[in-house]
Amino acid sequence: MEVTKISPPVTPFLQIKLDQEVIDYLWRIIDIAKTKNINIKNTLVGNISQSLLLDDQDNFFYKSICSPLVDFYRQNNYKGVDPVTQNSLLRLETKLILNSFWVNYQFKNEFNPYHDHTGVYSFAIWLKIPYAWEEQKNLPQFNDINEIQIKPGNFEFEYIDTNGDITNYAYQLSSKNEGTMLFFPARLRHCVYPFYETEEPRISISGNLSYVPS
Repeated sequence: MEVTKISPPVTPFLQIKLDQEVIDYLWRIIDIAKTKNINIKNTLVGNISQSLLLDDQDNFFYKSICSPLVDFYRQNNYKGVDPVTQNSLLRLETKLILNSFWVNYQFKNEFNPYHDHTGVYSFAIWLKIPYAWEEQKNLPQFNDINEIQIKPGNFEFEYIDTNGDITNYAYQLSSKNEGTMLFFPARLRHCVYPFYETEEPRISISGNLSYVPS
């Protein structure tokens, strides 16, 4: 697992390139989710076609990916602590778990507005990106627009930087981002912009880690 620390606290998130073994596992549990067909999109803010509940078989993803990333984040965070412990009263028997885990199917013209998540940490994983931002930005509707304002298909964070300014950090997505995971505090606001023309879905996975009584 290759972890990129994008200079916290300037950007409060981690970028991870997942190993093929993990990616294969995620596709397998997606296949299982399709058979169970538990659609949870009514519990989410996304304006997208489908979000299916995932089951982390034998806690494989939590143990192999999430738990090490929590340790990495704490060790490399400028505060050196869990981002919520300063604001939470946690009993000794409290433990951190992967308590929500789902796959998203987003089709053209659909979007995910700015939002944050419940829990302590969250993540997003791109498994299939059926478009390239480099092509999307050249669509006719974006003629004569400053490139920095062109955002079709982007995933974007919004946060307060060290100068106290509201800052946006955009991932201009294409197939090269497939297999990439972003790990971040659950309260970090983010959104997904619509893409156009292709009939193929964008497939991503999201999840939240929360404290529960042990």
